[in-house]
Amino acid sequence: MTKTFFLILAYFFFGLLQAQNNWTSKRDKIKIPFELTHNLMIIDVTINGTPLKMIADTGATKNMIFSVPENDSLYMNMADKILISGVGVNEDIVGYLSQNNTLNVKGYIDYNFEIVYLSNSEIGIVNKLGVPINGILGSSFFKKYLVEVDYKKKLLILYKDKQQQLKKIKNKYSSTEIMIIENKPYLELKTKIDNKDQNFNLLFDTGLGDGLWLFENDTLQCNSNYFVDVLGRGLSGDVSGKKSRVKALSIQNFTLQNVLVSYPDVKYFNELKGFKSRNGSLGGEITKRFNWFLDYENQIFYFKKNDFFDSPFEYNMSGIEVEYKGSTWVKYDVTPLDKKSNQVDKEFNFFEKVINYKYELKPIYEIYAIRENSPAYRTGLRKGDLVLKINGNKASNLKLDYFNEIFQSEAGNLIKITIERMGKKMNFEFKLEKIL
Repeated sequence: MTKTFFLILAYFFFGLLQAQNNWTSKRDKIKIPFELTHNLMIIDVTINGTPLKMIADTGATKNMIFSVPENDSLYMNMADKILISGVGVNEDIVGYLSQNNTLNVKGYIDYNFEIVYLSNSEIGIVNKLGVPINGILGSSFFKKYLVEVDYKKKLLILYKDKQQQLKKIKNKYSSTEIMIIENKPYLELKTKIDNKDQNFNLLFDTGLGDGLWLFENDTLQCNSNYFVDVLGRGLSGDVSGKKSRVKALSIQNFTLQNVLVSYPDVKYFNELKGFKSRNGSLGGEITKRFNWFLDYENQIFYFKKNDFFDSPFEYNMSGIEVEYKGSTWVKYDVTPLDKKSNQVDKEFNFFEKVINYKYELKPIYEIYAIRENSPAYRTGLRKGDLVLKINGNKASNLKLDYFNEIFQSEAGNLIKITIERMGKKMNFEFKLEKIL
């Protein structure tokens, strides 16, 4: 089923518009739970009274709305047309900038919340994540207070009294200086590539599910052991590039070994034209291995490792990328067993079965990309195949995260998959292969 929605651009007056921010909680800190999926933090907010799910993204300059929930509406102030550039955008796309909206998150209220509405941009991101995402909560959310990011407890915590909290943590956490450029944080890290230590200036990007992205240039090149793959999804489509490993990555005194690294094609990054010193991005696969305190005002981030620190860096060894492609109604016969076995009154049994069906909305999954010469490709799977079963499990009963887990599980594991292609069911099987 395709979701439809109405976005109403209206001049909306709020009684407390003159207040820029309002800490309505009686406590000196506000705890905001988040869902961690694909290494991204997804939080529940309301904007002008409409409940939405948004990605908490330190790498985004603007707050953005892609969609609103089905059968709901979002009222926004008069909006001005603007042009947006970003990852995956070869040409600027049209957006609508609206100011003086009201954001409410667990007792934190911003009455001057600025939003960019992007039409027809929600489908790709929702499909890739498999969960309803309505937009991105950008850098403005992080810079007004001291923000703790606790990946272990899955909490974002805002602190009203910054100085008091900093006194408590300064001796327990390491720290690193950051630079704020166009409201986005950058930090310098050391990596070891081909036994050579190099320092890189990286965007601290919680909106990136991958761990490390580096941009190739005359002095920075991927090593010879790599494969080309779909790396992620930007505002206007997929981003492709090389996937490899670096021997080590160091954040102050903490060193991660054998780290996966992606080298996206720089054609997807218009923003690099204005910021030549940026070498790449540090994303969720690495940031989740630490708990953080983000102090934008003083340009210092505090961090300490957590239980995710020693987790291995794994990747999709199947060669196929699966995405959510909408939903369909599935009919189930829930007639009681005693009624099904009663064959005395056939007419009565027929009536029983008619009224004892139930319908559930189930997801549809499709192979949207496949790596050439991968195990899945060699066995005959192709882009556009609909996934019906995997390892005996009906795909309609699974979440998208299951595919990621099974494809990253262990080299040599057998994958059995049933697909539909042009109305015909087909069975395939292959083993996962590790090439990095």
